Amino acid sequence: MSLSLLLEKYDVSTDEGLQKALNEIEKEESEVDEALSGVLSRACSLEGRLRAASQAYTKLNEVKTDAQVAADMVDKTAGLARDVSAKVRQLDLARSRVAECQRRVHDLIDLQLCSAGVEAAIKAHDYETGAGHVSRFLSMDPGSVAAARARGAPDPRDAMTRAANTLYEHLVRKFEEAARKEDEQSVERLFKLFPQIGRAEEGVDLLAKYLATQTDVAIRRACVVTDARSEAAVFADAVTRVVEAGGAALQRARRMAAPAPGKLPRALRALQPHVCSGVRRVFTEMVAARRLESEPARGVGSALSAEPVLAELALTHSRIWLYFTFIRRQTEADASTLKEAEKKACIDAVEKIIAECDLMRTAQDILAYYLALERYFLEESVNKALKMATPQIGVTTSSLVDDVFFIARKVIRRAVSSCSVDGACAVLNEVSSQLERGAAAALRRWLRAPPIEPLALASPRPQRPMDDPDAEAQRMLYLAHMNEAEAGAEWSERLASEACAAASSLARGPPELAKLTSCAAGLGTAAAAFRAAHELALSALVAALQPKLAAWAQRLADPAPHAGTC
Repeated sequence: MSLSLLLEKYDVSTDEGLQKALNEIEKEESEVDEALSGVLSRACSLEGRLRAASQAYTKLNEVKTDAQVAADMVDKTAGLARDVSAKVRQLDLARSRVAECQRRVHDLIDLQLCSAGVEAAIKAHDYETGAGHVSRFLSMDPGSVAAARARGAPDPRDAMTRAANTLYEHLVRKFEEAARKEDEQSVERLFKLFPQIGRAEEGVDLLAKYLATQTDVAIRRACVVTDARSEAAVFADAVTRVVEAGGAALQRARRMAAPAPGKLPRALRALQPHVCSGVRRVFTEMVAARRLESEPARGVGSALSAEPVLAELALTHSRIWLYFTFIRRQTEADASTLKEAEKKACIDAVEKIIAECDLMRTAQDILAYYLALERYFLEESVNKALKMATPQIGVTTSSLVDDVFFIARKVIRRAVSSCSVDGACAVLNEVSSQLERGAAAALRRWLRAPPIEPLALASPRPQRPMDDPDAEAQRMLYLAHMNEAEAGAEWSERLASEACAAASSLARGPPELAKLTSCAAGLGTAAAAFRAAHELALSALVAALQPKLAAWAQRLADPAPHAGTC
């Protein structure tokens, strides 16, 4: 503590203040002595550390010198490495140029050899060897020929091109000869050479023409229907034979055209017209034999006689649709090795062929006849069920809902078997309409007015019992109709779920599945109509029972006025 602070803190004019200041000074002196003693006691260790630091500094100077030497060596090594790398790059460039020059020289030599080899192979009828030479020519680097032409030399490709064209002409002639002789092995052997000489499309055209000729003969035999008046599905069988012949030809084309993937649409374009004409021929005979152009009432007569024709139409349409599915699968398998863009182009080409072919129009005509006849069958069957269920005297039971839903389920299953999403949707809409306007509306009419005694509830006043069997029958029939209305709502919902599950496999994508779901949801309207009929019956029962219940309530509340009558 400084002297000025001591003088301010203590009053040194007095002995007591002076003594306190001295004590404070002595205390600080003792603390300073202790601190000095501590410092002096550490003097030895500090001297040792200073000596160690001095030695380390000397060593650090040596390390610095060594590091500088190492850095200089690394710089020199890096410079040498850069120089060596540049030399190596120059050597690689020179070597690649030499290799390219050698390749071009070899290509020019091979080009001359290939030209001579093709001519020799043609003379020896060794077309495989000739095709190999042409394939080698097509795989050559175009720069080799360009370099030769740049030096003013004649184009070496001219001779090779003439030889390749000559080989192509020989292959076409030999292929046509083998096709006329129906020599399957020679046809397949010669076709494999067209992709090698860069003429894959021309080869596919020749192959498709050969297969189309054979397919046309097979289809003409398949179109023959021996017994057109038979109730069996003879026309559906004929259509099945036709599309099977077309499918077999397409499968052969895919197998034989394996060396040229992605060319199946080209073969299909040549084969499909024969299949279309064959199916159209069978369909024309079926329309005439089954009298489909006439009104259903005159053509097939009754709903019962329409069932075999409906089954045949559905089967015929399903066979055509399965043929289309087979074409799509064969195309996907053929284009599986291609790039995505090429694969998509191949699939789109096949879809265009399917959409524009006459077989698609025939399928639409078959579907139109089927839907018209199915509508007639459904209406007639539902009307017959309504006539049979019309209330009559003494009748106590009803099978309207059982009959109608049996018919509806049969119709929906038959529509699903046609493999047509549009057909299934149309039938679902028609079934919903018939259930709502037919069965549900009839139940609503019958349940609107309950019988006089809807339930066997005794009167509060004793009366002479009346044995009326007709009233009892009406009561039982009314209750049966109520149960049918409730069951009809449950069956409508169940039928919708069954239809969605059965027809979901027909959908080729989310849009078609959404369409099916939407049409099946239309059965919910029929379910609502059945529930409305049931609610109407309940309301009518309540209204009919209220007077008796009120009388019983009055009797139980005040039995005295009725004592004299007991």
